[in-house]
Amino acid sequence: MDSDSSGSGRRRARGIRRVPLEPGALKDLKDAIYRLYVDAGRPTLDLIAADVAGLADELDLPGAPGRDTINRIIGDGRLPPGREDTVATAVVLAHAAGRRDTAAVAADIGALWTRAAGTPADSRFGQPVRQCDPLALEVHPAIQMGRSLPPLPPYVERRHDHELAKVINEATSGKSRIAMLVGASSTGKTRACWEAIQRLPAQWRVWHPFDPTRPDAADQHLAQVPGHTVVWFNEAQHYLLTPDPGLGERVAARLRTLLRDPARGPVLILGTIWPHYWDVLTGPPPASDLDAHAQARELLIGADITVPDVWAPDEVRQLEAASDERLRDAADNAEAGRITQYLAGVPELMQRYRNAPPSVRAVLTAAIDARRLGHPLPLPRELLARAAPSYLADVEWNQLADDWWQNALAYTAKPCHGIAGPLIRIRPRPTEHGATSLTCYRLADYLQQRGAAERASIFPPAGFWDAVATSVSDPVTLRTIGDQAERRGRYRRAAVLYRLAVQGGDDEARWTLAALRERAGDQGGAAALRQDGITTVDDEAGELSASAELRERAGDLPGAIDLYQQAADRGDAQSWDKLVSLLEQTADPDGALNAALQAADQGRTSALRVLAVTRDRLGDAAGSEQVARLAADRGDATIFGTLGATRERLGDINSARYLYQRGADHGDTSALWSLAELLRRNGLSNKAEKLQQAIDSGTPSALMTLAALREQMGDWPGARQLYQRAADRGSIAALLSLAALHERDGDLDAAEKRYQQAIKQGDVTGLWSLAGLRHQSGDLVGATDMYRRAANHGITAALISLAELAEEQGDQVRATNWALLATDHGDSDGLPMLIRLRRRTGDQAGAARMERFGLEDDGSPASNIE
Repeated sequence: MDSDSSGSGRRRARGIRRVPLEPGALKDLKDAIYRLYVDAGRPTLDLIAADVAGLADELDLPGAPGRDTINRIIGDGRLPPGREDTVATAVVLAHAAGRRDTAAVAADIGALWTRAAGTPADSRFGQPVRQCDPLALEVHPAIQMGRSLPPLPPYVERRHDHELAKVINEATSGKSRIAMLVGASSTGKTRACWEAIQRLPAQWRVWHPFDPTRPDAADQHLAQVPGHTVVWFNEAQHYLLTPDPGLGERVAARLRTLLRDPARGPVLILGTIWPHYWDVLTGPPPASDLDAHAQARELLIGADITVPDVWAPDEVRQLEAASDERLRDAADNAEAGRITQYLAGVPELMQRYRNAPPSVRAVLTAAIDARRLGHPLPLPRELLARAAPSYLADVEWNQLADDWWQNALAYTAKPCHGIAGPLIRIRPRPTEHGATSLTCYRLADYLQQRGAAERASIFPPAGFWDAVATSVSDPVTLRTIGDQAERRGRYRRAAVLYRLAVQGGDDEARWTLAALRERAGDQGGAAALRQDGITTVDDEAGELSASAELRERAGDLPGAIDLYQQAADRGDAQSWDKLVSLLEQTADPDGALNAALQAADQGRTSALRVLAVTRDRLGDAAGSEQVARLAADRGDATIFGTLGATRERLGDINSARYLYQRGADHGDTSALWSLAELLRRNGLSNKAEKLQQAIDSGTPSALMTLAALREQMGDWPGARQLYQRAADRGSIAALLSLAALHERDGDLDAAEKRYQQAIKQGDVTGLWSLAGLRHQSGDLVGATDMYRRAANHGITAALISLAELAEEQGDQVRATNWALLATDHGDSDGLPMLIRLRRRTGDQAGAARMERFGLEDDGSPASNIE
């Protein structure tokens, strides 16, 4: 009797192939498992998985591996993902082979796994989790208190740690996961990640990509990351929000692919990010702009875990009896529950800044202004040395000693209770990539954040702008700081920096400077700038794209295709989409697919979306689904939902259901919700309810996404229900959305209640919204107070509202002061309001000068931009 018919009728001759391995502990483990697999008759993965589920209690299985994990345990050449799952698979195979010594099998396989797990792994991908140094992973040491203490005090768990623990547990069970801790500087994000990974089994490794640069290291090596790796993305904006958006998008796409590849898992992506950068990466793109962060948005939505600035009262109480005196001291002295900031030495840092000698304070203030206006983290010595004197009064400057600069640097470099000083020299290693002889300094993160908030309404002195113009050579930095000057209405300052940026080869500055000159009435100068810039790559691409559109409108499709191809090759993203659509419409499906794949390889998966929709519109359902699968393989599964909606509108319910399911299987929560709604509308309420339960068990971000979809469809009760569930899980954004719905319904009392809840939980945007309600109800005193509070928390729109309120009350002087303050904050509505107020007071000439030339440094109307 052959192997197909002997023993259980479940057995099959075909099965998983043995993977050849070099002699060693891993080969011994794999050989032992494979022998059990052969003895069991090479059962299918589905049958093994079914036995794991059905015999779990009877065999007392320690793990519960799924089909993909079982496949990796038996047939993959790497270490199986977990000891418990490996033992469970071996025991089930032994039972299927008729062996009765399953306990001995479990012990043998467990011992082999443990020995194999100790085998050295690829050192390119970090160190074993038990061997990592938290300080090397950028965990900040705590303050010292006059005697030698460990760098880190005992850890006190907070609410966000419980959310993070769930992610860690899922990774330990064999699922690839991502978590991004979102919080301000010095709130404990990195320490929380460090404590969380201590829960991982010993075979996990931690990889912190940073050489030659953070995004370059990630881009070059993410495709080779092995399973059981923690990808450590501290300060995730350095990886995803790059000067070249294409690089950040490639990193995001590689991360999405890594998370969705079961053969490479489990992996865990842990990152930290400031709220501002999170909003930039995950917020909706402007309707008129290209989506510069599509991949990052898909990667991050639903992955956020908020780390509050302030400890809750019950969390602070835990510190009062702590064994470490630093924790007790923080409980007694930290301002308003800012425990982590206190432990990081912030009080001493801020005290050193505020109480510094005038020369030191001038250097630090110049550094704060440079960073808040867009200068990169390394601050050149020459910039600070040239700018600092302008922050000193004449009497202070004249009293300085000759060695004031050296003394100031010595003061700023002195550590603060065990942490680095407020401004320290960056000392690159001789072998470090990009090492330079230029002496640069780094401003402490928390001082940057707090200082920027305190100086947000102050326009830097003239000496600062002159120092930037003479000391900064990087054209992108010049353009960035010039943009900040333009946003504050100082067109002359902006023009100087834009001109220097153009000389350095930055063509974006060329067009911005041309627009400034055109506004000032210099039509010839503007035309000359634009003419000189036509030959650059970006604008050549724009010219080619525009010419292609003309050819397309004239019916010359081959000519249009050729020009779109040239524009795409020069980096024009939209030309890829148009090229793919035209190729498909002109019966060149292979060319269309190749072009779409070429675009996707550059991080522009929208071309695959265009191709799928075009094929679907042309009736090629199979072709559109093929392209959707290719897009999903590259991290963009949303196209399944788009196709499903099209099929549903056409009445093809079965196809729509299939496509929604495919999207949901790839992690698209919108497709999951659409599937649930489709089932409910077609009488399959039981299945719909199960899906709804899966949706409701999602993260607050997922619930918010689904709520917004329901709101767009006019399902207000459904939207409220989902917003409420997200709010119950700690989402402040959900509270604000609920308040907005109450406002829409005219229930201002309910809206105010929601805004107050958001304010109590630390969301200052609720102040501005609540002020609007007070204003609307006629409570001008209450509205003014709320607008002031919102403005004090950095909401510049509140300054415009205060100006409008003062104007309503006939106080033109106060309205002008508020509008100028908004302008100095960089609010784009500030200058237009100043111009309008000038006109209303009869100063038509001053208003015209402001409109053409902007403002002088002191806020008065300028006379030119040269």
